[in-house]
Amino acid sequence: MKFAQFALLIVALIAVIASTAEAKATQVVRWNKKMSGKSTWFNGHDLKAVACYGDLENNSHVNAGDGWHIGAVHMNFYVKGEKAACFECAKISANGRSVIVRIIDDCAGCAPNQIDLTASAFKVLAPLSQGVVKTTYEFVRCPSSNLKWPKSPSIKKN
Repeated sequence: MKFAQFALLIVALIAVIASTAEAKATQVVRWNKKMSGKSTWFNGHDLKAVACYGDLENNSHVNAGDGWHIGAVHMNFYVKGEKAACFECAKISANGRSVIVRIIDDCAGCAPNQIDLTASAFKVLAPLSQGVVKTTYEFVRCPSSNLKWPKSPSIKKN
């Protein structure tokens, strides 16, 4: 009998862990509303086959450049997922500095209110050695000049 109770406890524990591990879609793209968060940075292999192009543009061959100012968010946290966040722009601020990035990738390991940045975008805010920086961010209209990301797809009209 003790084995059956132990087995039932293990099954219940696994169910609880599984239910809390899934990302809950609670975030929405809020235009020009500052929110608190944090940013980290990525490079190398993580720049390959960026999610928004592969999933929404049927072009999984787009590899981001480290010199691009792009960001990644955990798409599952956003209501409407990729369709809400992909190809939008965010102004991220920290330490008296700001950078505008275009969201073109998914960051499965990111927390809500976290934007993972390319190294070149992160360096605008803090040294890479810092690794994580507290930020404020807001979704903004993408600029049409001085782009630090690919021109396509065309910028959404909000």
